[in-house]
Amino acid sequence: MTDGTGGPPGNFSDILGDFSAQADRMMTAAKEGQFKVSAEAGKAYQTALDDYLDAWATNGSSFGHLAMMPQLGSGPYANEIGKHAVLVADGDDKSARTQLEALKEVVNKAKEAIAIAMQHYDSRESEAIDSIKAAGKN
Repeated sequence: MTDGTGGPPGNFSDILGDFSAQADRMMTAAKEGQFKVSAEAGKAYQTALDDYLDAWATNGSSFGHLAMMPQLGSGPYANEIGKHAVLVADGDDKSARTQLEALKEVVNKAKEAIAIAMQHYDSRESEAIDSIKAAGKN
């Protein structure tokens, strides 16, 4: 978290930022035709990403529980710990809930890049087949 009150170990925000940057690079390369992937490989990647998104959709409704104050007791210390737990889970742009939402967007971006890369592979493969056919006629 930005105020130093907690958050996932290893600064997950930085790790997620790296994933996001890589997904951006994948998208740029796919749009420019520099990233191509066969239908078989692309489908395997997309299946893995879909599995993550399906699990996210199944568990996503539970993420709201992250913002609920845990029942730790009625004393002042328990109350402070409970407030801290809520901040870590859903307190700012680096909280667990926000990072889970951001990761979903990164996965969607990667999935879209793979779909574009598959299209480029198919068009490149068609061009190669046409080229071979044309060479055979000469």
